[in-house]
Amino acid sequence: MGCLPMLKLKVMKTFNNLKFEVHPVTKKGIRATLELKPNVFISVVAGEGFYSNGKTGVRGPITKVEDVSSFEVGIIDENLPDDQQEWDVKGWMSREDINKLMIENS
Repeated sequence: MGCLPMLKLKVMKTFNNLKFEVHPVTKKGIRATLELKPNVFISVVAGEGFYSNGKTGVRGPITKVEDVSSFEVGIIDENLPDDQQEWDVKGWMSREDINKLMIENS
């Protein structure tokens, strides 16, 4: 009886893997960052001054992720040459939109 080949399962990261904290610059917002794959990062923010929406209105202050309906999201691929590295930023992204972006960039 031969050995079966080992399957390597890829665990997909989703919105639920993001750990939000108070944004260090504004204090009236939240942020989470996560490495999707080696040197590819996602940044998700919401709150005052960001392209987001929540209980306090469009671009209003946010202190809890539960109060947010849309987020500002940026992705960067640091595997690219330095002169090609650039944050790709999108506003007003839903949790479902963020899940799709995370899967596409994993």
